[in-house]
Amino acid sequence: MAKKLFKDIVSTSGVYFIVSIIGIISGILFPRLLGPDQWGLWSITIGLVWLLAPLAQVAMSTTLTTYISKYKDDREKVSSYVNSAYFIAISSSLIVSLVLIIIGDYLASSVFQDERLKIFLFLAAGIIFFDQLNIINRDYFRGFKDFKRYNILKLIHPLAILILTLSLLMIYSYRAVYLVISHVSIAAIFSIAVLVYMFKTEEAFKLFRFPKIDVTKKILRFGVPLIFTMTFMTIMKSMDRVIIGYFLETSDVGIYSVAAGIPLMIGSMFAPISTVLLPTFSERESKGESSELILKEVFSFLLFISIPLIIFIILFSQDILLIVFGEEYILGAMVLSLTSIEIFLFSGERLLGASVVASERTTKYALGMGISAISNITMNVILIPIWGIEGAAAATVLSFLILFIVIISLSKKEYRFNVFQLDITAIIFLLGAMIFSGIILKRYLDGMISFIGTLVVFGLILLAS
Repeated sequence: MAKKLFKDIVSTSGVYFIVSIIGIISGILFPRLLGPDQWGLWSITIGLVWLLAPLAQVAMSTTLTTYISKYKDDREKVSSYVNSAYFIAISSSLIVSLVLIIIGDYLASSVFQDERLKIFLFLAAGIIFFDQLNIINRDYFRGFKDFKRYNILKLIHPLAILILTLSLLMIYSYRAVYLVISHVSIAAIFSIAVLVYMFKTEEAFKLFRFPKIDVTKKILRFGVPLIFTMTFMTIMKSMDRVIIGYFLETSDVGIYSVAAGIPLMIGSMFAPISTVLLPTFSERESKGESSELILKEVFSFLLFISIPLIIFIILFSQDILLIVFGEEYILGAMVLSLTSIEIFLFSGERLLGASVVASERTTKYALGMGISAISNITMNVILIPIWGIEGAAAATVLSFLILFIVIISLSKKEYRFNVFQLDITAIIFLLGAMIFSGIILKRYLDGMISFIGTLVVFGLILLAS
């Protein structure tokens, strides 16, 4: 792996790690402070934001990264792509935000039957608009592989939200509405400040030039399928919470959100790899160079790290929820065990998905994601009334597995990358050693000693490997 690429992955991983810690602090502290009911209100709100976000952005951030990477030496062409991408992103974000404002009262009263959600959904419209601007601002720098400024923006935003939220909760009261107020306030301040900075300093950033029609059509042909890809992924990550909210209680949404959110939170720690590799894949694609070797190296690393995490979570799901979140969240232990496999499935999909996007096979990508999302909704509707939140977990894991198989097929076709041809001998030995030691320690040691002891042993096995 090239030195520059490795350096970018390491630096970006460091920032993502800090952001993940911020997310973990938020994901642990706020549910404990607010309780399942108030946390459920926030979970429903942010779930709807995630569902609408792809329509708001029209995948312009990914599109911008891809085309800047391919044409970064041609400043005039890059400027044209910037103009068109921002014009589309701002227009679509504004429309989606206005639609949510219009239908927010209906959703709160008729769909979720909770009048408290009215103010949440009104403020969520602002989150949708300003968050999409922040994302495309960051990805402008990612396209140029300027990960220094990308990482600064990635880090400061969630840190500011955490600080403001804690301040509001301590000054006023432990109510979920202050999470929404903090989020929309910081998003608005950051997006406007960065836009002003970019307009003054970036040569390629000419926001107020009217976009060229031919360039706009080209990026729409690339980006529109990604709308469906992102929407379907959001459905897979959040529709379970919405359907639980419809069939069950708000507290069930809160418990499920905590348990099912842990694997996705851990899986997001691998996001820097796909974040850095997308512009690299795009650049190599434009030069006709193969990315097969990079895929093999990174995918083997992903297997090596994710498997121990999955085993540990399965063995200690109840202990994790009890120690970290409190006794009222223990009911989500089976959900945590079932969804732990998403650490690997979600991370692997993001890695292979970056290669598919770089090759501009966005339509096929969207089709595979659509099949998985439809499966997700169907299985959630069937299984939640029968098995409750455990049914939601099973449905979501199965839909991620379907998606993973589809992405493997696309990567094999485009890059001749076959995951089944990887040398996994060392990983099999690692898997066996961890399962054996974990079961023994859990059986003969009690409580926290067993938890910490297994964590130490797993770490030693990894270092030895």
